[in-house]
Amino acid sequence: MEIENKKKIYVDFDGCIVNTIAAICSLYNEDFKYYKDFEPVKWWEINTWNFEECNCATTEYINTYFNQQRFFDKLTYMDWAKETLDELKDDYEITIVSSGYSPNLKAKEIWINENLSYCKFIGVNLKEHEDKSHIFMGDGIFVDDSSKNLITSNALINICFGDKYSWNEDWTGFRCNNWNDIKKFLKGDEGVN
Repeated sequence: MEIENKKKIYVDFDGCIVNTIAAICSLYNEDFKYYKDFEPVKWWEINTWNFEECNCATTEYINTYFNQQRFFDKLTYMDWAKETLDELKDDYEITIVSSGYSPNLKAKEIWINENLSYCKFIGVNLKEHEDKSHIFMGDGIFVDDSSKNLITSNALINICFGDKYSWNEDWTGFRCNNWNDIKKFLKGDEGVN
């Protein structure tokens, strides 16, 4: 019997492993291109949690995208996410901790099983929890792009992932801009702001 003694890392899904914003913008641009006030929205122009830049759609309409198969069909990895996770799996037990509603969480679980089968998955139902503080992460490192989740986490180390947005600009702790920075940080090299 092999005894594993791997370090642990907990990683958010949306905005950390996959470019959720790009998928949402793509769906919005498809659905609203013939509307009178439509202007195409580029994913890097988004800076609001509720996609207010997608002005032809209501927040409720945007939220329906998260429960659709075509959203998952459009998902692409953040730069170097897949390659880095593939490399880290030898030394780390990787758990993806992601928030959503039941249909979204079920679809994420299927996507993760098909694409990142070596990762564990913990779904956080937004009907029951407003953040991820009830998930024990005190034995590892937590990577998320939302300062709300990082502030309430009990992880040994919390790392804010990616660019500064309205939902994380108040974060004053560790920040890694991309997966190369994450890899460098975990190997003890530079790469954290």
